[in-house]
Amino acid sequence: MQQSVTVTSQEFKKKLDAGEIRFIFDLRNREDFSGWRIEGRTEVEALNIPQEEFVGEEDSHLAKFPKDRQIVTICAHGDSSKYTAELLRAKGYDAITLQGGMDAWSDFYETHTVSDRPAIYQIYRSARGCITHVIVSEGEAVVIDAVRHTDQIIDLAVAAKAKITKVFDTHLQADHISGGREIARRTGATYHIHPVDAAGAAYSFVPLKDGERITFGKCTLDVIHSPGHTPGSTSFLLDGKVLFTGDTIMKASIGRPDLGGMADDWAKLLFETLFTRFGKLEGSIVILPTHAFSLKEQDKDGIVRMTLDEARTNSDLYQIKEFPAFLGHIKASLMENPQRYQDIRKVNLGQLDPDEAKRKELEIGKNLCGMAKD
Repeated sequence: MQQSVTVTSQEFKKKLDAGEIRFIFDLRNREDFSGWRIEGRTEVEALNIPQEEFVGEEDSHLAKFPKDRQIVTICAHGDSSKYTAELLRAKGYDAITLQGGMDAWSDFYETHTVSDRPAIYQIYRSARGCITHVIVSEGEAVVIDAVRHTDQIIDLAVAAKAKITKVFDTHLQADHISGGREIARRTGATYHIHPVDAAGAAYSFVPLKDGERITFGKCTLDVIHSPGHTPGSTSFLLDGKVLFTGDTIMKASIGRPDLGGMADDWAKLLFETLFTRFGKLEGSIVILPTHAFSLKEQDKDGIVRMTLDEARTNSDLYQIKEFPAFLGHIKASLMENPQRYQDIRKVNLGQLDPDEAKRKELEIGKNLCGMAKD
């Protein structure tokens, strides 16, 4: 039987994790490729030749392709890359294509179980590094930082025979559209966010309060106001053992404090959060963040996590104990602040209601919610 020329996103991710994807041929334009491309847990060689430069000139480029490795062709939607894979196969190369292209890859999620008691599930959007957590106890579920595609979150709760009763956003997201209010609408759950971040919101919500304790099932969530990435950023400590930090602390970075245009003020808040608000917490506490920069942050079980001690040891910012130097390091580490992030903030405040095509467009690209790592 002839091998299929296409591979689904799920099949592709398994091959990527196993180190079987070693050469990618990306046919998108150079700007799209430089801004956002597929990366694995290990280094993957990638060749970018825009479709309009490759088609009709194939033979002049053949020397650039390996004969000893499988080639995965990729484009925006999967059509031209499928044609290219077939062309390369006809010329003797082992080539397959990612079905649906970057469109399909952008919407691919995988779910991993972090713990059984209580049940904590991590839903990871592989292409964007967006992470949602669902905690289930005694038939009751809470959701932290829901992504825009809500079906898999609701389906997970149904499979766990749990009713979603509370939905939390740790902060006003800027890099992706929150599905929190949509889940609350569909399930009858309450929607919670810090009122500072929700200022100007065109919807009602339950305001989060620093120091309050929220109970569900047999679990408790202690609410810790942890401003810096945003002024309303809030973390949740589950049963004193697991800390959901949103974007305040991520595995490879710290959440950038400039997305609201107030880097100096928010950086001061971030400094106080890291060293004072979190300073009294035990280092053995496990952190589950809301974003990852790359698949390299997944551990052998596919989970993005670390301890607070590991964050304190590995983060550049945690090594800087004086605020002037801390601020200087932040300003030297900031990446682009895309205009679309301001539009996403407005969507998450209910001030804009774009159609699905525009929502998808706003979320295209690499997540830039953290600071560049040296």
